[in-house]
Amino acid sequence: MRQTIETKQKLDAILKAFGDYIREQDFFDIVYSEKVGYICILARNLADECPEWMDTPERLLGSLFNDIINDAIFSPDNSKQEHEHLTLTEYEETESRRRITAILKTMEGEDAAHYLDFLDTYIKAYQEDGARRRAEVEG
Repeated sequence: MRQTIETKQKLDAILKAFGDYIREQDFFDIVYSEKVGYICILARNLADECPEWMDTPERLLGSLFNDIINDAIFSPDNSKQEHEHLTLTEYEETESRRRITAILKTMEGEDAAHYLDFLDTYIKAYQEDGARRRAEVEG
């Protein structure tokens, strides 16, 4: 299914804003196919992983947010030694928000405000899902 012109323009704007971040990564890339649109590929394990289809701004942002959150979790500046990936510490949430917000603020237009709201929703869901998983493990 091909993306609409409007969706492609929104995805292009997101990729432009996150371009430096994506170029700095050595483990994934986001490429464009005229047949299916944008796909995320893992650069290190091409044979082991299926590409992830980036068909909506929310799916693309969710993938990028998750990568940036992981960067904050495993940052040498993070004093937490154990990383269970269930919920974010105050440092991890604050640092993730700082990094993502700095990128989103480079975007022009009304979509930038929507994406900042989406960031709040994404982190809230991340924390709630982590708390639920922790309860399942402990309970």
